[in-house]
Amino acid sequence: MQKNWKAGLLFVLPALLLYLLFMIVPYLLAFGVSFSKWRGVSMQIQFSGLDNFRQMFGDPHFWRALRNTVFFTVFTGAIVPALALHFAVTISRRLVSGARFFRIAFFFPNLISQVAIAVLWWFALNPEFGILSNFLRALGLSDLPSWLGDPAWAPWCVVAVKVWAATGFYMILYLSAIEGIPTDYYDACRIDGAGEWQAFWHVTLPLLSEMMKVSVVFLLLNGFGTFDVVRIMTDGGPDRATETLATYIYENAFELGKFGYATTLAMTLFLITFALALLSLWLQRREAVEY
Repeated sequence: MQKNWKAGLLFVLPALLLYLLFMIVPYLLAFGVSFSKWRGVSMQIQFSGLDNFRQMFGDPHFWRALRNTVFFTVFTGAIVPALALHFAVTISRRLVSGARFFRIAFFFPNLISQVAIAVLWWFALNPEFGILSNFLRALGLSDLPSWLGDPAWAPWCVVAVKVWAATGFYMILYLSAIEGIPTDYYDACRIDGAGEWQAFWHVTLPLLSEMMKVSVVFLLLNGFGTFDVVRIMTDGGPDRATETLATYIYENAFELGKFGYATTLAMTLFLITFALALLSLWLQRREAVEY
């Protein structure tokens, strides 16, 4: 038994060392840099104490970016699971024909990089030659907004793109879980006179609870990490209407050269995301429904 323990440790030790070197150490270094002023291009790091944190709490751009990040996270996190679950149930119950086609069609955006998706939708939402504006003009509408140039429309356009890109992935997750539910349960529902809605509410939804927990955490992490779509489509504009914490961190680090302040923002983003993920898991705690 002792020899087996030592042999197992020898196999695990390299992975632990790599994790320590590439994960724990960078986080510790970032924690130290967050208390300093550093431009990122020299070895001269000036310790500043809590100055970066005081600056952050008094920074209106930080609070605007945090509010926008929460906005994207909440609305994407609410719309994506609802649509994904609807499509998954519809396909699994074969309520529409061509289920295999719809599986591929909805999952297709996940085969494209987020950068390509952002570029695609930037062209589609162009007010002059974009397909959306041209389609609406063909219907007789002429007074159209600048979708990505209007502070009222730009955030909702980002939400729409994120929903379009993410729904297929979660649909496949829910679909795989639904197809693992024994058909005997649905047969019993039909024998008892239950319809599709009752079967969904009393069988499908409870048995999807564990998958729903995972998807909520995924969506939470994805929402607070919103960067590439915003960076390419709007660059945080107009008038910072779509600025997120991730894009604001990038701006401070690589455009303004404030690596110390950017690291403070990054550590704050990490703590917020970590705390919300733990809170989400705690709120959803209960024994798994098994079959």
